[in-house]
Amino acid sequence: MDPLTAVGLAGNIITFIDLSTKVVCRTKQLYESASGATSENDELEGLTKNLKDLADRTRRKPPNTSRKGHFSLNITSETVLDSLSQQCIQVADELLETLESVKVKGDGRTVHSALQAIKTVWKQDNIDAIQRRLDRISKQLMDGMSMEQLEEINRRLREMAVENTRLEANRSKEINQLREDFNSAIEKLNSNVEEQTPGAWLVLSDTASRGRAYFAEQVILQSLRFSSIESRHESISKEHSNTFSWIFDQASPTKFVEWLKGEDGVYWVSGKPGSGKSTLIKFVAEHEQTKRCLEEWAGDKKLAIANFYFWNASTHQSQKSQRGLLRTILYQILRQCPELIQMAYHDQWIALTSDGKVLKESRDELLTVPALLNTLRNISTSTASDTKFCFFLDGLDEYDGRPADIVELVDILKSFQNVKTCVSSRPWNEFEDRFGNDSRWKLYVHDFTRYDIHLYVQETLGENSRFQQLQNEDPKCPNFVWNIVDEADGVFLWVFLVTRSLLDGLTNSDRIRDLQDRLNEIPKDLRDYFKLILFSTENRYRTQTARIFTIAVNAVRELPLMAYWVIDQGTPKYIFQCSVETPATEILDSRLDNMRRRLKVLSKGLLDAEDEEPKSVEDYLIGFKVTFLHRTVKDYLKTPDAQSMLQSWLDDTFSADWEVCNAFGALAKMTPPAKFTPTSPIALYMLICMFFHAPCVDQNPLFRADIASLLEHLQTALAPALRENKESLSYELTRRKDSCFLKGDSLDQDIAIISLCVCCGVFNYVSEKFAKEPKLCHKVTNHVPALVVSLRRINGLWAGSLFSLEQESLGMLMLELLLAQGVDPNVEFKGMTEWRRILEDLMDERYLKDDSRPKSFEGLKLLLQHGADFQQQCTVTEENGDVRKATANELLREWYDADQFGMLEDIVKRRDTKKKMKHGISKKIGHLKLWVTSKK
Repeated sequence: MDPLTAVGLAGNIITFIDLSTKVVCRTKQLYESASGATSENDELEGLTKNLKDLADRTRRKPPNTSRKGHFSLNITSETVLDSLSQQCIQVADELLETLESVKVKGDGRTVHSALQAIKTVWKQDNIDAIQRRLDRISKQLMDGMSMEQLEEINRRLREMAVENTRLEANRSKEINQLREDFNSAIEKLNSNVEEQTPGAWLVLSDTASRGRAYFAEQVILQSLRFSSIESRHESISKEHSNTFSWIFDQASPTKFVEWLKGEDGVYWVSGKPGSGKSTLIKFVAEHEQTKRCLEEWAGDKKLAIANFYFWNASTHQSQKSQRGLLRTILYQILRQCPELIQMAYHDQWIALTSDGKVLKESRDELLTVPALLNTLRNISTSTASDTKFCFFLDGLDEYDGRPADIVELVDILKSFQNVKTCVSSRPWNEFEDRFGNDSRWKLYVHDFTRYDIHLYVQETLGENSRFQQLQNEDPKCPNFVWNIVDEADGVFLWVFLVTRSLLDGLTNSDRIRDLQDRLNEIPKDLRDYFKLILFSTENRYRTQTARIFTIAVNAVRELPLMAYWVIDQGTPKYIFQCSVETPATEILDSRLDNMRRRLKVLSKGLLDAEDEEPKSVEDYLIGFKVTFLHRTVKDYLKTPDAQSMLQSWLDDTFSADWEVCNAFGALAKMTPPAKFTPTSPIALYMLICMFFHAPCVDQNPLFRADIASLLEHLQTALAPALRENKESLSYELTRRKDSCFLKGDSLDQDIAIISLCVCCGVFNYVSEKFAKEPKLCHKVTNHVPALVVSLRRINGLWAGSLFSLEQESLGMLMLELLLAQGVDPNVEFKGMTEWRRILEDLMDERYLKDDSRPKSFEGLKLLLQHGADFQQQCTVTEENGDVRKATANELLREWYDADQFGMLEDIVKRRDTKKKMKHGISKKIGHLKLWVTSKK
């Protein structure tokens, strides 16, 4: 039983004992009274009503919120509390039955009949017996709830305070007060003053009630939050000192301050690539002046500010999707205004405070785009009288979808009451048409940063002693600085790269005319400049440079610095050579330091690694992600020109996918066995990163044997760690809300690797394994819903998760293989069949786009050919939240045109006819056998 629930139940019992004692005392007084007053009878009536209400609450099934990672009272205490609550209910039933039977009848002018009834129903001994029972329950409660257990509850409240800090939720004051009240009550219990005990328990009960409410808020905030929610924000460069201050000038033609103070609607920040749009948005979103201006706009209403930074280069879908945007905004609003959570997620809040949990299906539905939008709309409408909202949305051009879709979403946000939105993007036509044209509320960053760039160049070069000397000696120096500004044309990134090159020249004691020549040689276009930087790589480094750039461009996630260390060893099969052990900290420090220096040389500064002090083995092995200096760098490296140059520097046998698998396999072997746990899923992270790339390696004939050897090697090498922490993989896979990865509650560790291969589409390896071990397929599919996952891969779904590789052909191949092996789509798991799960997946609005229907169609044909139930009942949740029942037949008719649906119908008819014919033939053969037997 959850500790807060236990205390709440104990508090109810104490309250019940206190109230029941009053009822018994009042009844006893009336029993001994010669005559009674109407006021005494009314008091007894009131006590009876309160007792009935409390008994009804106690009669309810106690909540059960025990789960992994949370403290539970031991079984003895749970049994004690359950037993005591049952005893309370028995006493309540007896009291209520008696009190109901002695209610005054007639005109109520006398209580004589009540007195007589009490004396008839109860004897003095009965009343004394009830009191003794109440005393016994009270003593058992005090004996059953030990101080050690109450200390555990105190630790739970401390954890709640820590989680509040992590979530940055605005509940610090309330939780601190909660802890103070709890500790005060504990002190009173420790004092052993009998008169204070009931009151202390009542305080504890109230503490438990408030604690459950704050716990519910935290669970809902956790459901909105995602792991990379702050990643893009943290990666955006901070503005140079004293730059961008022009935006707050009252007389500025940007009119930004005027918009902040007095206008609703949308303000658009645009500009050239590399001009500093994201840095500007981050600057204004966090600036105190912005808040002061918005407070003028809000007036006497509360102000909530939220921001989101799209990041197309990220491998986390939440950082470049509408869903991620809405989750982030809601998370930031609700952590600032936690009192809105109960209103915004009323049903979930009630479930959490009374039952301690929200069904996974309910949680999933709440995180769809329509549901998130609806929640935001409800918050806006219900708080119209007391709250205003301002959103800062950066990088609309980095949204992973059609520009028109994100423009439409901004328009929807604009339509909400008391909402204003500042957005930024490149000046693409779709954004120009919607937010530009004749709008007053816009600015082009490159038109306003001339003096900012001058300040940056002057201060950056001015810190160099050689440039200081030139300033004193050469009168052309000031003009040279302005020449840089003119050439920059408002593009900060270009200036950053140029000043870095000029500092190299100053190291060589270049004169102003030498620096001017260097400046003249630098291309003005960023892509041309990147080409020049890349081409300047020394011949001896070009192969290594091409390797790391190719890997960085093709990796589905930003790789950690230690992965690049493995890759830089130049040993493509390093995984087979390294031992299963964690290197010493000194060795890891040395490797990271060396690789950081190598990265600067090999990438010419176009790749950068996070730089913090490592605090754990996770930091050493998977921390310090390597990222591009700017999105434009990756954009350039993906051009045919850059790709051609890199390919010419590479060996013919190079495979970026193999290098990633090799690196993460090696890192998994370096991971301490103790880290294969639910609370530290470092090894699983490495395996998942590796399995993003394994299908591509599996399709490469040059590496097919190598990937098979690697997978077999990993299963053997990691088996001891997986067995030692056998719950780890099961826990991680079942907690992934989108994956529905396991059919049961556990995964056989001996099939962990092959199961990942099935779900991730490592087709050739899986096919060969199934051919060698015929029973292996059903062993795997008894644990994982492989048909569901295969169809998700066919549709290219789940980007940013385990299933994000959009290789429809591999998904189809795996689906064909599984069905050919006899996997039945109609077998149930967790209350539904895989076929139903597939259909309900497809009902999600994310998958009903026109481009996904043709992909699903081929997979659905296959499933129907292999027996998928055409009359399967499904539960459908519409975009407006309405729920209805529909059969597979009905859904498919809705999704596809008449010709396509006709094809599906024909498949089912032919299948069923063939099945009947087969059954008829079998029946006739059976009859024939019987006839032959009888003749014999």
